[in-house]
Amino acid sequence: MFHLPHSGMPGAVFPALAASPAAAMLAVLHQLRLTERLPPAELEALQFRQLGELLAHASRAVPYYGPVLRAAGFRPGEPVTADLWQRLPVLTRARVQEAGAQLHARELPAGHGSVATATTSGSSGRPVTIRKSALFQFYWQCFTVRDHEWLARNLGANWMVVLRDDQRTDTGKQGPLRRMANWGGPVAAIYPTGPGLFLDYRAPAAELLAIISQERPAYLITFPSLLRELLRESQASGRRPEGLREVRTTGEALAPELRDLTMSVWGSTGTDPLSVTEVYSSAETGIIATPCREQNALHVHAEGVRLELLREDGSLCAPGEEGRVILTSLHNFAMPLIRYEIGDRAVLGAPCACGRTLPVLAAIPGRARDMLTLPDGRRRFPYYAHNTIMQIDAIVQHQVAQTARDEVEVRLVVRRPLTPAEEAHIVTAATHGLGGEHRVRIVYRSEIPRQVSGKFAEFTNEFENPPAALC
Repeated sequence: MFHLPHSGMPGAVFPALAASPAAAMLAVLHQLRLTERLPPAELEALQFRQLGELLAHASRAVPYYGPVLRAAGFRPGEPVTADLWQRLPVLTRARVQEAGAQLHARELPAGHGSVATATTSGSSGRPVTIRKSALFQFYWQCFTVRDHEWLARNLGANWMVVLRDDQRTDTGKQGPLRRMANWGGPVAAIYPTGPGLFLDYRAPAAELLAIISQERPAYLITFPSLLRELLRESQASGRRPEGLREVRTTGEALAPELRDLTMSVWGSTGTDPLSVTEVYSSAETGIIATPCREQNALHVHAEGVRLELLREDGSLCAPGEEGRVILTSLHNFAMPLIRYEIGDRAVLGAPCACGRTLPVLAAIPGRARDMLTLPDGRRRFPYYAHNTIMQIDAIVQHQVAQTARDEVEVRLVVRRPLTPAEEAHIVTAATHGLGGEHRVRIVYRSEIPRQVSGKFAEFTNEFENPPAALC
């Protein structure tokens, strides 16, 4: 039997939160080691207890939710049940856009900290601005440390991230590699770690691979699409990084064939067996699922997010079925997203043999990106100044498409005509983000449809992959 401790934080009853950041994180991690093996019904009861706090707050402090929750029959102080939960409407991205500031909390419970914002377009291409409290970020950090524990990583080894480095403001003068004293927060706030390396992806694959090979990281994290390009470069050049223990992918679905290719090309470069893992996360809800060491099954961090997979009729999927991903962050009181349809699709997995009773995702299709082709034939990850473009609030949906070796289209669905200054802002931002080697033009659309598979590509390389081939 799991006994829920007292919490020192209003509104955060599960997992219970003690005072003092370091002690609080360790206390939460201790609880997580117990809750991850609870009977599913007991874990769901704890979720509903925390959701009762969230819904009560939303009903009084978030303008959008007052009438929505009353219509569903929710009354503050009464327990949240499965029946009540199913009566709550699914929140779509379009509805989030329409509601705007009506989804922002007028106030937060004491101790939830400052509020930060982030803009994401996700798998639907519809920009959404998210407000996140410091409490939400804290729980995100706890699940990050838990991921390290699950995979029993050697914290004294080198950790390299190959993503976009926002601190690299002048790509002409600054090299793509930035060295750090440790792995960074949150794990370094609790434990001593080895050095951290941040490699900016805005460099050709050959240069990235050369740096990776020279630095010999034990752990490498990057996008699947960029990993594929690094593997192609490795096969072409014969250069392989030595000493890798784990390749971790993020931001996109990890295709089984890419996992196999990674093992084939890089699998024998170190003394330890190589593992290829993935993380499922979103700006809206934080870390959603990460793998266990035993079977590499993706376990949902159900103590931080309630995940539902729904059939088209709204009923819950059974193991082996693919459905719409519906998410609710348990701890973001700054902008509650209750039963939020993020735009992804996933397959529900069977219980894992590792003994953890957390929900399992067998696959997450529908989150892939293409690579940008440079005019000289090289390919790299397609950074195009997304956040700068999305400063224009008239944009409802967007897609960036490479239509020729030296040409890129920014396709827009807008709620009003853009001004010449706004159009110039978009073209300038995208041109600079892409490196100044492509002509950029704006194309207006009434809608931007998904692919036949249901996937949506925020960036698509139609120069190398004509639209017919994408289906």
